[in-house]
Amino acid sequence: MSKLFEKYSHLISGLSHLSDEDSAIHELLLWENRERQLECFYAPFEHINKSAEIVLIGITPGRTQMNRALVAASHAIRAKSGINNAILEVKRKGSFSGNMRLNIVNTLNKLGYHKKLGIECASELWSTKNHLVNFCSLLKYPIFIKGKDYNGSPNPLKVAELKSLLIEGFSKDLLAIPETAELIPLGDLVADVISQLENMGLVPQKISRFEGKIVAPPHPSGANAESISLLLSDQYPEKEEYLEQMYQDYLRKRSWEKRKSGKPQSESKYKEIRASRWESMLFVRRAYGIDA
Repeated sequence: MSKLFEKYSHLISGLSHLSDEDSAIHELLLWENRERQLECFYAPFEHINKSAEIVLIGITPGRTQMNRALVAASHAIRAKSGINNAILEVKRKGSFSGNMRLNIVNTLNKLGYHKKLGIECASELWSTKNHLVNFCSLLKYPIFIKGKDYNGSPNPLKVAELKSLLIEGFSKDLLAIPETAELIPLGDLVADVISQLENMGLVPQKISRFEGKIVAPPHPSGANAESISLLLSDQYPEKEEYLEQMYQDYLRKRSWEKRKSGKPQSESKYKEIRASRWESMLFVRRAYGIDA
């Protein structure tokens, strides 16, 4: 039973009509670091699947996931389904919810996890096959920086409060999961943090490596749309053709006009960023035997 869930259950029971965009509830504030402009709020993401075969790891629950989890918890409390059942249901409904859900389902299917797990589609992990997966984040509770979703900066290992969540939360939760489970870090930042925790002796599970490097599929957030598109493509594009096509699309859309500077990136800088993503996704595809 979660002491925090029990502490906040009366307040949560009245939060049945939150929208995805609603601001965090001040009464659920766990701590704040004013110097870094960081805030941490409670949302019921404590459930751990102790029989999981794979572990999907994000950075931290965002605003959408937080609010959907609180709404799910509110409904569960009002239905008097019990705290443990409520927390389990919250984790299932709130994890990688919103637009991210379809991205992560497509990614897992592309990488063959549905076949590895003996299921028809990765979408089943949020329903009838939920027992096969543990959804979690490096930072268990929603973190915001300057009121916006935290995206990994500042480095979580270099801020005392964030490091505490990693060591006292994430690392201890891993101890409850079978050592045979496969950790799947979503994004390079998650992979880097897990690598550092592994060096500290805090990661007992196996992690996929290729050419000596941890393999990190892209995080399913909309910010990674380009990487996800590359990963899911039926035929991987030739590098130079891809860079030139992307650059011409960039010039045509003139998206830089919406920014404060009002100036486009240089061709070399723009293509450098695209090339990095092209190479990263080719690495992931090769690691999973897609472009062997």
